Amino acid sequence: MTKLIYTISSLAAASLLHFAFSTPATNLRKSQHQQDLPLLVSEPDTLQEYTADATRDLVSNLPGLNFEPTFKQFSGYIAVSPTRNIHYWYIESSNNPSTDPVVFWTNGGPGCSGLLGLGTEFGPFLFEKDGVLSQNPNTWNQVANILYVEQPAGVGFSYFTDDSDRNVGDDRAAVDNYQLIKQFFKRFPERKTNPFYIASESFGGHYIPHLAKEILDQNTDNSINFRGFMIGNPYVDPFSNDATMIQTYYMHGLIALPLFQQWEIHCTDPTNYPEEKCTIVIDTMLKDAGNGINPYALDFPTCTEPDNNYPPAGEEAGAVLEVSGYVSATSRRRTLATSSAQSIKLMKHSSAMNPPFLPQEDVYHPCAETHLYNYLNRDDVKDALHVQKTKDWSMCTDDIEYSTDDSDTPQMYLYEELIERARVEGSNLKMMIFSGDDDSSEYRKLCIDHCGVFLVGEKEGSECNRKVITPRLYRLSDVGAQRCHSSIFRY
Repeated sequence: MTKLIYTISSLAAASLLHFAFSTPATNLRKSQHQQDLPLLVSEPDTLQEYTADATRDLVSNLPGLNFEPTFKQFSGYIAVSPTRNIHYWYIESSNNPSTDPVVFWTNGGPGCSGLLGLGTEFGPFLFEKDGVLSQNPNTWNQVANILYVEQPAGVGFSYFTDDSDRNVGDDRAAVDNYQLIKQFFKRFPERKTNPFYIASESFGGHYIPHLAKEILDQNTDNSINFRGFMIGNPYVDPFSNDATMIQTYYMHGLIALPLFQQWEIHCTDPTNYPEEKCTIVIDTMLKDAGNGINPYALDFPTCTEPDNNYPPAGEEAGAVLEVSGYVSATSRRRTLATSSAQSIKLMKHSSAMNPPFLPQEDVYHPCAETHLYNYLNRDDVKDALHVQKTKDWSMCTDDIEYSTDDSDTPQMYLYEELIERARVEGSNLKMMIFSGDDDSSEYRKLCIDHCGVFLVGEKEGSECNRKVITPRLYRLSDVGAQRCHSSIFRY
Protein backbone atom coordinates (compact mmCIF):
# COMPACT_ATOMS: atom_id res chain seq x y z
CA MET A 1 0.00 0.00 0.00
CA THR A 2 2.01 2.92 -1.20
CA LYS A 3 1.59 6.53 -0.22
CA LEU A 4 1.26 8.19 -3.60
CA ILE A 5 1.42 11.96 -3.83
CA TYR A 6 -1.65 13.27 -5.62
CA THR A 7 0.16 15.12 -8.40
CA ILE A 8 2.70 12.39 -9.05
CA SER A 9 0.04 9.71 -9.21
CA SER A 10 -2.07 11.81 -11.56
CA LEU A 11 0.87 12.21 -13.92
CA ALA A 12 1.54 8.48 -13.76
CA ALA A 13 -1.99 7.77 -14.85
CA ALA A 14 -1.66 10.29 -17.63
CA SER A 15 1.46 8.58 -18.93
CA LEU A 16 -0.29 5.20 -19.13
CA LEU A 17 -3.57 6.33 -20.59
CA HIS A 18 -2.24 9.15 -22.79
CA PHE A 19 -4.64 11.47 -21.11
CA ALA A 20 -4.75 15.20 -21.73
CA PHE A 21 -5.41 16.90 -18.43
CA SER A 22 -8.09 19.52 -18.33
CA THR A 23 -7.57 22.63 -16.25
CA PRO A 24 -8.05 21.67 -12.58
CA ALA A 25 -11.23 22.96 -11.07
CA THR A 26 -10.97 25.72 -8.51
CA ASN A 27 -10.17 24.38 -5.08
CA LEU A 28 -13.14 25.16 -2.90
CA ARG A 29 -11.45 23.88 0.23
CA LYS A 30 -12.84 25.47 3.42
CA SER A 31 -11.62 25.67 6.98
CA GLN A 32 -11.40 22.46 8.94
CA HIS A 33 -13.20 24.27 11.73
CA GLN A 34 -16.23 25.15 9.64
CA GLN A 35 -19.35 23.65 11.23
CA ASP A 36 -22.98 23.03 10.22
CA LEU A 37 -22.29 22.91 6.50
CA PRO A 38 -25.34 22.56 4.27
CA LEU A 39 -25.81 19.19 2.60
CA LEU A 40 -25.28 19.61 -1.14
CA VAL A 41 -27.05 17.25 -3.52
CA SER A 42 -25.38 16.14 -6.75
CA GLU A 43 -28.33 15.46 -9.03
CA PRO A 44 -27.53 14.33 -12.59
CA ASP A 45 -28.95 16.10 -15.60
CA THR A 46 -30.75 12.94 -16.63
CA LEU A 47 -30.96 9.32 -15.58
CA GLN A 48 -32.59 8.06 -18.74
CA GLU A 49 -29.29 6.67 -20.01
CA TYR A 50 -28.76 4.42 -16.96
CA THR A 51 -30.16 1.00 -16.10
CA ALA A 52 -32.55 0.58 -13.18
CA ASP A 53 -29.82 -1.11 -11.12
CA ALA A 54 -27.44 1.79 -11.75
CA THR A 55 -30.10 4.33 -10.88
CA ARG A 56 -30.72 2.63 -7.55
CA ASP A 57 -26.99 2.98 -6.79
CA LEU A 58 -26.85 6.71 -7.56
CA VAL A 59 -25.17 8.67 -4.75
CA SER A 60 -27.14 11.89 -4.51
CA ASN A 61 -26.74 13.04 -0.91
CA LEU A 62 -23.16 12.45 0.18
CA PRO A 63 -22.78 14.05 3.64
CA GLY A 64 -20.23 16.80 4.19
CA LEU A 65 -19.65 17.97 0.60
CA ASN A 66 -18.62 21.61 0.46
CA PHE A 67 -18.61 21.86 -3.33
CA GLU A 68 -21.03 21.02 -6.12
CA PRO A 69 -19.75 17.94 -8.00
CA THR A 70 -19.64 18.09 -11.77
CA PHE A 71 -19.78 14.31 -12.05
CA LYS A 72 -22.15 11.46 -11.20
CA GLN A 73 -21.23 8.75 -8.72
CA PHE A 74 -22.70 5.38 -7.84
CA SER A 75 -22.18 3.00 -4.93
CA GLY A 76 -23.57 -0.43 -4.18
CA TYR A 77 -22.95 -4.15 -4.41
CA ILE A 78 -22.19 -6.44 -7.34
CA ALA A 79 -22.65 -10.18 -6.79
CA VAL A 80 -19.74 -12.23 -8.14
CA SER A 81 -21.17 -15.53 -6.86
CA PRO A 82 -24.31 -16.63 -4.98
CA THR A 83 -22.45 -16.02 -1.69
CA ARG A 84 -19.97 -13.21 -2.44
CA ASN A 85 -20.84 -9.54 -2.89
CA ILE A 86 -18.30 -6.88 -3.78
CA HIS A 87 -18.83 -3.24 -2.87
CA TYR A 88 -17.99 -0.73 -5.60
CA TRP A 89 -17.91 3.06 -5.72
CA TYR A 90 -17.97 4.26 -9.31
CA ILE A 91 -17.09 7.90 -9.96
CA GLU A 92 -17.58 9.21 -13.46
CA SER A 93 -15.22 11.52 -15.26
CA SER A 94 -15.86 15.24 -14.90
CA ASN A 95 -14.46 15.67 -18.40
CA ASN A 96 -16.26 13.40 -20.88
CA PRO A 97 -17.52 10.16 -19.31
CA SER A 98 -18.87 8.86 -22.61
CA THR A 99 -15.39 8.65 -24.15
CA ASP A 100 -12.88 8.81 -21.27
CA PRO A 101 -11.34 5.49 -20.16
CA VAL A 102 -12.78 3.38 -17.37
CA VAL A 103 -10.14 2.46 -14.78
CA PHE A 104 -10.67 -0.42 -12.32
CA TRP A 105 -8.85 0.32 -9.04
CA THR A 106 -8.13 -1.90 -6.05
CA ASN A 107 -5.64 -1.48 -3.24
CA GLY A 108 -3.30 -4.17 -1.99
CA GLY A 109 -2.85 -5.95 1.30
CA PRO A 110 -3.95 -8.58 0.61
CA GLY A 111 -7.15 -7.50 2.29
CA CYS A 112 -7.01 -3.70 1.98
CA SER A 113 -9.85 -1.57 0.66
CA GLY A 114 -9.89 0.13 -2.72
CA LEU A 115 -11.50 3.09 -0.98
CA LEU A 116 -8.04 3.93 0.32
CA GLY A 117 -7.21 5.02 -3.20
CA LEU A 118 -10.37 7.09 -3.33
CA GLY A 119 -9.99 8.67 0.09
CA THR A 120 -6.25 9.07 0.63
CA GLU A 121 -4.58 9.05 -2.80
CA PHE A 122 -6.31 10.27 -5.96
CA GLY A 123 -10.08 10.46 -5.51
CA PRO A 124 -12.15 13.62 -5.99
CA PHE A 125 -12.51 14.29 -2.26
CA LEU A 126 -10.17 15.44 0.50
CA PHE A 127 -11.56 13.99 3.74
CA GLU A 128 -11.09 16.40 6.61
CA LYS A 129 -11.16 15.99 10.36
CA ASP A 130 -14.65 17.41 10.90
CA GLY A 131 -16.24 15.26 8.19
CA VAL A 132 -16.00 17.90 5.48
CA LEU A 133 -15.31 16.67 1.93
CA SER A 134 -13.33 19.26 0.00
CA GLN A 135 -12.34 19.16 -3.64
CA ASN A 136 -9.09 17.49 -4.67
CA PRO A 137 -7.69 19.50 -7.59
CA ASN A 138 -5.54 16.55 -8.72
CA THR A 139 -8.19 13.83 -8.86
CA TRP A 140 -7.89 11.18 -11.56
CA ASN A 141 -11.54 11.56 -12.47
CA GLN A 142 -10.65 14.74 -14.33
CA VAL A 143 -9.57 12.40 -17.10
CA ALA A 144 -11.12 8.97 -16.43
CA ASN A 145 -14.11 7.12 -15.03
CA ILE A 146 -12.81 5.37 -11.89
CA LEU A 147 -14.28 2.12 -10.56
CA TYR A 148 -13.09 1.67 -6.97
CA VAL A 149 -13.65 -1.84 -5.62
CA GLU A 150 -13.28 -3.49 -2.20
CA GLN A 151 -12.07 -6.99 -2.90
CA PRO A 152 -11.85 -9.89 -2.17
CA ALA A 153 -15.29 -10.38 -0.58
CA GLY A 154 -14.90 -9.57 3.12
CA VAL A 155 -12.80 -6.44 2.55
CA GLY A 156 -14.29 -3.09 3.53
CA PHE A 157 -18.05 -3.11 3.01
CA SER A 158 -17.89 -6.23 0.81
CA TYR A 159 -19.18 -9.42 2.38
CA PHE A 160 -19.71 -13.15 2.01
CA THR A 161 -22.47 -15.36 3.39
CA ASP A 162 -20.62 -18.68 3.28
CA ASP A 163 -17.81 -18.86 5.83
CA SER A 164 -15.69 -20.95 3.46
CA ASP A 165 -15.41 -17.88 1.23
CA ARG A 166 -12.97 -16.32 3.66
CA ASN A 167 -10.31 -18.60 2.12
CA VAL A 168 -9.07 -16.98 -1.07
CA GLY A 169 -5.98 -16.78 -3.24
CA ASP A 170 -4.70 -15.27 -6.47
CA ASP A 171 -6.79 -17.41 -8.82
CA ARG A 172 -10.14 -16.91 -7.13
CA ALA A 173 -9.50 -13.19 -6.68
CA ALA A 174 -8.88 -12.93 -10.43
CA VAL A 175 -12.05 -14.90 -11.27
CA ASP A 176 -14.17 -12.79 -8.92
CA ASN A 177 -12.73 -9.53 -10.24
CA TYR A 178 -13.39 -10.60 -13.81
CA GLN A 179 -16.99 -11.42 -12.90
CA LEU A 180 -17.30 -8.04 -11.21
CA ILE A 181 -16.08 -6.29 -14.36
CA LYS A 182 -18.53 -8.24 -16.53
CA GLN A 183 -21.40 -7.40 -14.20
CA PHE A 184 -20.32 -3.77 -14.00
CA PHE A 185 -20.65 -3.38 -17.75
CA LYS A 186 -24.10 -4.97 -17.59
CA ARG A 187 -25.08 -2.38 -15.00
CA PHE A 188 -23.41 0.40 -17.00
CA PRO A 189 -23.63 -0.81 -20.63
CA GLU A 190 -23.07 2.74 -21.91
CA ARG A 191 -19.39 2.34 -20.87
CA LYS A 192 -18.71 -0.97 -22.69
CA THR A 193 -16.99 0.71 -25.63
CA ASN A 194 -14.76 2.94 -23.48
CA PRO A 195 -11.09 1.96 -23.20
CA PHE A 196 -10.73 -0.15 -20.07
CA TYR A 197 -7.68 -0.33 -17.79
CA ILE A 198 -6.97 -2.06 -14.49
CA ALA A 199 -4.71 -0.52 -11.83
CA SER A 200 -3.48 -1.11 -8.32
CA GLU A 201 -0.47 -0.86 -6.02
CA SER A 202 1.41 -2.98 -3.49
CA PHE A 203 -0.16 -6.48 -3.47
CA GLY A 204 -1.68 -5.40 -6.76
CA GLY A 205 1.58 -6.86 -8.01
CA HIS A 206 -0.34 -10.15 -7.64
CA TYR A 207 -3.91 -9.00 -8.25
CA ILE A 208 -3.33 -7.14 -11.51
CA PRO A 209 -1.26 -9.58 -13.60
CA HIS A 210 -3.59 -12.44 -12.61
CA LEU A 211 -6.62 -10.34 -13.53
CA ALA A 212 -5.02 -9.22 -16.78
CA LYS A 213 -4.40 -12.85 -17.72
CA GLU A 214 -7.97 -13.76 -16.77
CA ILE A 215 -9.34 -11.00 -19.00
CA LEU A 216 -7.11 -11.99 -21.92
CA ASP A 217 -8.08 -15.66 -21.54
CA GLN A 218 -11.82 -15.17 -21.08
CA ASN A 219 -12.60 -12.06 -23.11
CA THR A 220 -12.63 -13.94 -26.41
CA ASP A 221 -15.52 -11.89 -27.79
CA ASN A 222 -13.72 -8.62 -26.97
CA SER A 223 -16.78 -7.41 -25.11
CA ILE A 224 -14.36 -5.71 -22.71
CA ASN A 225 -12.28 -3.07 -24.48
CA PHE A 226 -9.20 -4.02 -22.46
CA ARG A 227 -6.20 -1.77 -23.12
CA GLY A 228 -3.72 -2.46 -20.35
CA PHE A 229 -2.73 -2.05 -16.72
CA MET A 230 -0.76 0.07 -14.30
CA ILE A 231 0.80 -0.97 -10.97
CA GLY A 232 2.60 1.22 -8.43
CA ASN A 233 5.27 -0.26 -6.16
CA PRO A 234 4.18 -3.83 -6.94
CA TYR A 235 4.73 -6.67 -4.49
CA VAL A 236 6.23 -9.26 -6.83
CA ASP A 237 8.76 -11.31 -4.88
CA PRO A 238 8.78 -11.70 -1.07
CA PHE A 239 12.54 -11.85 -0.60
CA SER A 240 13.39 -8.85 -2.77
CA ASN A 241 10.51 -6.97 -1.15
CA ASP A 242 12.14 -7.31 2.27
CA ALA A 243 15.65 -6.73 0.95
CA THR A 244 14.79 -3.54 -0.88
CA MET A 245 12.95 -2.26 2.18
CA ILE A 246 16.23 -2.37 4.10
CA GLN A 247 18.07 -0.78 1.17
CA THR A 248 15.52 2.04 1.01
CA TYR A 249 15.85 2.72 4.74
CA TYR A 250 19.61 2.91 4.23
CA MET A 251 19.20 5.26 1.27
CA HIS A 252 17.24 7.61 3.52
CA GLY A 253 19.93 7.69 6.19
CA LEU A 254 17.97 5.60 8.70
CA ILE A 255 20.47 2.73 9.02
CA ALA A 256 24.13 2.98 10.02
CA LEU A 257 26.67 1.86 7.44
CA PRO A 258 28.33 -0.87 9.58
CA LEU A 259 24.99 -2.57 10.24
CA PHE A 260 23.96 -2.23 6.62
CA GLN A 261 27.23 -3.79 5.47
CA GLN A 262 26.71 -6.77 7.82
CA TRP A 263 23.24 -7.29 6.43
CA GLU A 264 24.43 -6.85 2.83
CA ILE A 265 27.14 -9.48 3.24
CA HIS A 266 25.08 -12.13 5.03
CA CYS A 267 21.39 -11.53 4.31
CA THR A 268 20.86 -10.76 0.62
CA ASP A 269 21.11 -14.26 -0.86
CA PRO A 270 17.87 -16.27 -0.52
CA THR A 271 19.77 -19.50 -1.19
CA ASN A 272 22.18 -18.88 1.70
CA TYR A 273 20.24 -17.10 4.41
CA PRO A 274 21.29 -17.56 8.06
CA GLU A 275 17.90 -16.74 9.56
CA GLU A 276 18.92 -16.39 13.22
CA LYS A 277 21.81 -14.06 12.46
CA CYS A 278 19.85 -12.00 9.96
CA THR A 279 16.90 -11.65 12.34
CA ILE A 280 19.21 -10.08 14.93
CA VAL A 281 20.76 -7.70 12.39
CA ILE A 282 17.38 -6.65 10.96
CA ASP A 283 15.88 -6.16 14.45
CA THR A 284 18.81 -3.95 15.40
CA MET A 285 18.58 -1.89 12.20
CA LEU A 286 14.86 -1.26 12.55
CA LYS A 287 15.17 -0.44 16.25
CA ASP A 288 17.95 2.05 15.50
CA ALA A 289 15.81 3.66 12.78
CA GLY A 290 13.47 4.84 15.53
CA ASN A 291 9.76 5.40 15.97
CA GLY A 292 7.41 7.83 14.28
CA ILE A 293 8.28 6.72 10.74
CA ASN A 294 5.74 6.01 8.04
CA PRO A 295 7.32 3.10 6.15
CA TYR A 296 5.24 3.93 3.09
CA ALA A 297 6.36 7.58 3.01
CA LEU A 298 9.73 7.83 4.73
CA ASP A 299 10.27 11.56 4.26
CA PHE A 300 6.71 12.57 5.08
CA PRO A 301 5.09 13.54 8.38
CA THR A 302 2.91 11.08 10.28
CA CYS A 303 -0.44 11.89 11.87
CA THR A 304 -0.08 13.58 15.26
CA GLU A 305 -3.68 14.60 15.88
CA PRO A 306 -4.41 14.00 19.59
CA ASP A 307 -7.66 12.13 18.88
CA ASN A 308 -6.17 9.94 16.16
CA ASN A 309 -7.96 6.63 16.79
CA TYR A 310 -7.10 4.69 13.69
CA PRO A 311 -6.25 1.92 13.29
CA PRO A 312 -7.68 0.33 16.44
CA ALA A 313 -4.82 -0.97 18.54
CA GLY A 314 -3.62 -4.36 17.33
CA GLU A 315 -6.61 -4.94 15.10
CA GLU A 316 -4.90 -4.68 11.74
CA ALA A 317 -1.21 -5.12 12.44
CA GLY A 318 -1.01 -8.25 10.32
CA ALA A 319 -3.28 -7.08 7.51
CA VAL A 320 -1.64 -3.82 6.55
CA LEU A 321 1.65 -5.27 5.40
CA GLU A 322 2.44 -7.95 2.89
CA VAL A 323 3.22 -11.51 3.87
CA SER A 324 6.87 -12.49 3.68
CA GLY A 325 7.94 -16.05 3.19
CA TYR A 326 11.59 -15.47 4.05
CA VAL A 327 11.99 -13.00 6.90
CA SER A 328 9.56 -11.26 9.19
CA ALA A 329 10.86 -7.76 8.49
CA THR A 330 7.61 -6.70 6.88
CA SER A 331 5.64 -7.52 10.00
CA ARG A 332 8.09 -5.47 12.04
CA ARG A 333 7.47 -2.36 9.99
CA ARG A 334 4.18 -1.84 11.75
CA THR A 335 5.98 -0.97 15.00
CA LEU A 336 7.75 1.93 13.31
CA ALA A 337 4.51 3.88 13.02
CA THR A 338 4.15 4.18 16.80
CA SER A 339 5.58 7.44 18.08
CA SER A 340 6.94 8.22 21.52
CA ALA A 341 5.61 11.27 23.36
CA GLN A 342 8.87 13.10 22.69
CA SER A 343 8.86 12.34 18.96
CA ILE A 344 5.20 13.40 18.70
CA LYS A 345 6.10 16.71 20.32
CA LEU A 346 8.90 17.21 17.82
CA MET A 347 6.80 16.19 14.82
CA LYS A 348 4.05 18.64 15.80
CA HIS A 349 6.60 21.36 15.11
CA SER A 350 8.16 19.83 12.02
CA SER A 351 5.08 18.34 10.31
CA ALA A 352 3.36 21.69 9.89
CA MET A 353 5.36 22.11 6.69
CA ASN A 354 5.39 19.93 3.60
CA PRO A 355 8.58 18.06 2.73
CA PRO A 356 10.78 20.46 0.75
CA PHE A 357 10.62 18.49 -2.48
CA LEU A 358 6.83 18.81 -2.84
CA PRO A 359 5.45 21.43 -5.23
CA GLN A 360 4.00 24.34 -3.29
CA GLU A 361 0.49 23.61 -4.51
CA ASP A 362 0.65 19.93 -3.49
CA VAL A 363 -0.49 19.53 0.12
CA TYR A 364 0.23 16.28 1.95
CA HIS A 365 -2.43 15.01 4.35
CA PRO A 366 -0.84 12.70 6.96
CA CYS A 367 -4.14 12.07 8.78
CA ALA A 368 -6.18 11.21 5.68
CA GLU A 369 -6.59 7.55 6.67
CA THR A 370 -7.98 8.50 10.09
CA HIS A 371 -10.43 10.98 8.57
CA LEU A 372 -11.57 8.43 5.99
CA TYR A 373 -12.05 5.74 8.66
CA ASN A 374 -14.17 8.01 10.84
CA TYR A 375 -16.24 9.21 7.88
CA LEU A 376 -17.06 5.80 6.39
CA ASN A 377 -18.23 4.42 9.73
CA ARG A 378 -20.99 7.00 10.08
CA ASP A 379 -24.53 5.67 9.63
CA ASP A 380 -25.58 8.59 7.41
CA VAL A 381 -22.62 7.90 5.12
CA LYS A 382 -23.46 4.19 4.93
CA ASP A 383 -27.02 5.15 3.95
CA ALA A 384 -25.73 7.43 1.22
CA LEU A 385 -23.46 4.68 -0.14
CA HIS A 386 -26.16 1.98 0.01
CA VAL A 387 -24.03 -0.37 2.11
CA GLN A 388 -24.77 -2.56 5.12
CA LYS A 389 -25.02 -0.55 8.32
CA THR A 390 -24.09 -3.56 10.42
CA LYS A 391 -20.62 -3.87 8.88
CA ASP A 392 -17.86 -1.70 10.28
CA TRP A 393 -15.51 -0.37 7.63
CA SER A 394 -11.79 -0.90 8.08
CA MET A 395 -8.80 0.00 5.98
CA CYS A 396 -7.61 -3.61 5.95
CA THR A 397 -9.29 -6.72 7.28
CA ASP A 398 -8.55 -9.98 9.02
CA ASP A 399 -11.89 -11.40 7.82
CA ILE A 400 -10.20 -13.18 4.91
CA GLU A 401 -7.53 -15.86 4.92
CA TYR A 402 -5.36 -15.22 1.88
CA SER A 403 -3.22 -18.08 0.66
CA THR A 404 0.31 -17.68 1.97
CA ASP A 405 1.49 -20.06 -0.74
CA ASP A 406 0.20 -17.58 -3.32
CA SER A 407 1.65 -14.60 -1.44
CA ASP A 408 5.06 -16.26 -1.29
CA THR A 409 5.14 -17.20 -4.97
CA PRO A 410 7.27 -14.81 -7.10
CA GLN A 411 5.26 -13.36 -9.96
CA MET A 412 7.91 -12.50 -12.56
CA TYR A 413 6.91 -15.49 -14.69
CA LEU A 414 3.45 -13.97 -15.11
CA TYR A 415 4.82 -10.58 -16.13
CA GLU A 416 7.03 -12.34 -18.66
CA GLU A 417 3.98 -14.07 -20.12
CA LEU A 418 2.02 -10.82 -20.34
CA ILE A 419 4.93 -9.03 -21.99
CA GLU A 420 5.12 -11.75 -24.63
CA ARG A 421 1.38 -11.47 -25.25
CA ALA A 422 1.71 -7.70 -25.51
CA ARG A 423 4.35 -8.10 -28.21
CA VAL A 424 1.96 -9.96 -30.46
CA GLU A 425 1.44 -8.03 -33.68
CA GLY A 426 -1.65 -5.88 -33.44
CA SER A 427 -1.81 -5.98 -29.66
CA ASN A 428 -2.90 -2.73 -28.03
CA LEU A 429 -1.98 -3.88 -24.53
CA LYS A 430 -0.10 -1.25 -22.54
CA MET A 431 1.73 -1.85 -19.27
CA MET A 432 3.09 0.64 -16.77
CA ILE A 433 4.95 -0.28 -13.59
CA PHE A 434 6.38 2.44 -11.37
CA SER A 435 7.95 2.66 -7.93
CA GLY A 436 8.11 5.61 -5.58
CA ASP A 437 11.48 6.39 -4.03
CA ASP A 438 9.92 7.29 -0.65
CA ASP A 439 8.08 4.01 -0.08
CA SER A 440 10.14 1.34 1.65
CA SER A 441 7.72 -1.43 0.68
CA GLU A 442 7.59 -3.16 -2.70
CA TYR A 443 10.59 -1.10 -3.86
CA ARG A 444 11.38 -2.86 -7.11
CA LYS A 445 14.27 -2.02 -9.41
CA LEU A 446 12.70 -2.18 -12.85
CA CYS A 447 14.03 -0.68 -16.05
CA ILE A 448 12.50 0.19 -19.40
CA ASP A 449 14.03 -0.62 -22.74
CA HIS A 450 14.03 1.78 -25.67
CA CYS A 451 10.74 0.32 -26.93
CA GLY A 452 8.99 1.25 -23.70
CA VAL A 453 8.31 -2.38 -22.70
CA PHE A 454 9.23 -3.33 -19.15
CA LEU A 455 12.12 -5.72 -18.87
CA VAL A 456 12.02 -8.61 -16.45
CA GLY A 457 14.75 -8.59 -13.82
CA GLU A 458 16.63 -6.00 -11.85
CA LYS A 459 19.35 -3.55 -12.63
CA GLU A 460 21.73 -2.26 -9.98
CA GLY A 461 21.53 1.46 -9.31
CA SER A 462 25.31 1.71 -9.63
CA GLU A 463 24.79 1.54 -13.41
CA CYS A 464 22.76 4.77 -13.33
CA ASN A 465 24.32 8.17 -13.77
CA ARG A 466 23.09 10.33 -10.93
CA LYS A 467 23.42 13.92 -9.87
CA VAL A 468 22.98 14.90 -6.24
CA ILE A 469 20.39 17.66 -5.95
CA THR A 470 20.12 17.57 -2.15
CA PRO A 471 21.42 14.92 0.26
CA ARG A 472 18.27 12.87 -0.36
CA LEU A 473 17.20 13.86 -3.85
CA TYR A 474 18.61 12.49 -7.09
CA ARG A 475 18.04 12.96 -10.78
CA LEU A 476 18.31 9.76 -12.81
CA SER A 477 19.57 9.92 -16.38
CA ASP A 478 19.66 7.60 -19.36
CA VAL A 479 22.01 4.64 -19.40
CA GLY A 480 22.51 3.56 -22.97
CA ALA A 481 19.25 2.23 -24.36
CA GLN A 482 17.75 1.89 -20.89
CA ARG A 483 16.40 4.27 -18.27
CA CYS A 484 16.60 3.32 -14.61
CA HIS A 485 13.20 3.25 -13.00
CA SER A 486 14.50 3.27 -9.45
CA SER A 487 17.82 2.45 -7.97
CA ILE A 488 19.89 1.62 -4.91
CA PHE A 489 22.70 4.06 -4.16
CA ARG A 490 25.92 2.98 -2.49
CA TYR A 491 28.12 5.40 -0.53
